[in-house]
Amino acid sequence: MISETFWRGKSVIVTGGSSGIGRAVGEALAAVGTRVGLIARRREPLVATAAAIRRLGGMTEEEACDVTDAAALAAAVASLERRLGECEVAVASAGIHRTSWPLDAAIAADVIDVNVKGCIHLAAAVLPGMLSRRRGWFCGIASIAGVVGLPGNAAYCASKAAVVAFLESVRLDAAAEGVRVTTALPGVIDTPMITNAERAAGGVMPADVAAVRILRGIERGRAEVWFPRRTAIAARAARSLPPRIRDAFLRRQPRLEEPGGD
Repeated sequence: MISETFWRGKSVIVTGGSSGIGRAVGEALAAVGTRVGLIARRREPLVATAAAIRRLGGMTEEEACDVTDAAALAAAVASLERRLGECEVAVASAGIHRTSWPLDAAIAADVIDVNVKGCIHLAAAVLPGMLSRRRGWFCGIASIAGVVGLPGNAAYCASKAAVVAFLESVRLDAAAEGVRVTTALPGVIDTPMITNAERAAGGVMPADVAAVRILRGIERGRAEVWFPRRTAIAARAARSLPPRIRDAFLRRQPRLEEPGGD
């Protein structure tokens, strides 16, 4: 469980809030009395998610918005802040996956736009207010795929590596001004991005469990949150191997084949 004491009464904005980890984060927060602002590109599932949270007694507002549009995202954040109060915690969860082998420049650009620009645009929208108040938390959902390359996933891995580096740099700059930054590096989570075959193979973490791991990491002021444990250990071990051995190991890893995301 997450800390009701920590979260109750806070205003939190979550992108990618209509499905997957973003939705699970919103549901977990609303259950403990957090004011939750949900942002997602697809209006219909976003409205349905917000309605479901309200039926459970949660306080939430929603804004349909494409996170690749910086101006539109800034306007959505401003609208949510007017209704829910100044954003105290932001979670950049919007993301997509597309297979990228054979390499397709247009597909790769789409993945980079959503996964990288979406995180940067949310940070640009919420950080000025946090920095002026000298308090706040920013969390970005990267991936263990951002620290090791995986077959068939060049663009996705590159996008998550960019998120890891971006958040590390922002963390260094923001710490002196009272704002904390957490990078979440999940393994395979049960979201619309994965295949039925991957679910059947096991080792897939439910999105609600992942959401709790992420929120606990924020509560505890963690710079990085890696999970599941076995996947995190394997990724770190792979990085320490000589390149030829590491490549042989990684070539045997399964590909994420099914397009998906918010």
